[in-house]
Amino acid sequence: MRKGSFFSCLAFFLVVISLSTVVLANNPPTASFSMSVGESGAYSVLFDASASQDSDGSIVSYQWVFGDGFSGSGLTKEHTYAGPGQYEVTLMVFDNDGDAGSFKKTIAISNGSVAPVTPAGGDQSDGKVYQRANVKPGLKEGQAAPLFTLPGFDGLQHSLTNYLGKVVVLEFWRTTCPHCRASMPHLQDLLTRFGGQGLVVITVVVNHAWQDAQDFFAKEGYTDFISLYQPDGVDERPSDVYNVHGVPHTLLIDRYGVIRYSGYPDKIDDATIAPYLAK
Repeated sequence: MRKGSFFSCLAFFLVVISLSTVVLANNPPTASFSMSVGESGAYSVLFDASASQDSDGSIVSYQWVFGDGFSGSGLTKEHTYAGPGQYEVTLMVFDNDGDAGSFKKTIAISNGSVAPVTPAGGDQSDGKVYQRANVKPGLKEGQAAPLFTLPGFDGLQHSLTNYLGKVVVLEFWRTTCPHCRASMPHLQDLLTRFGGQGLVVITVVVNHAWQDAQDFFAKEGYTDFISLYQPDGVDERPSDVYNVHGVPHTLLIDRYGVIRYSGYPDKIDDATIAPYLAK
């Protein structure tokens, strides 16, 4: 065989091998999961990886890292956390060709509820990522506000971590408290003037007849508040965690989840809020 013919054949075979490699290349699997409240305790979560896919094969293994030092395996997996908090959960899936895919989601857990946290750990509506400050949790000014998740009048679950990146006025109140009702116009005024700058008002009804508060808000037009209630049977009520003995009790929480004021709502004015509205 002449030298030129040899190299032509060699080049042909290399092209064939290259094309075969391209044709036979495996697409890695795509991991995804959902979660719901589990049945094994107050902080139990059921994870479901059914949304994971493999376009050209099958997924043969599902591996979980729960964010609290524990792991597990399986298409669905129930895990019980030691207590409330924020956890980064990772799902890794492996297909029949040995390729892997992964997916991470941060979740917030409180007694009997679980909800996803804003992607990347904070609000990004202004192009900036806000993460919860790495300071000691507590009830004093300068400490990180305790986390909680509660149902709202809108039928959705609301976690305090969902509002990272917002300046939060958090008020605990009850419908039978005249001073609580009297504080509502002030909160509405703050929201009207500063809502466009990132202020949100969250009200937590501490009495059992939360439907009375829902009727009151609807009648008086306080529909822009994020209105939450504490369901019967909750072992760890946020009002207890926040040591609320008298109402109204109001906190100002900055964009990073840090308490900046705690006391009566009428003490929160422009001068109190302004330093924390700045981005």
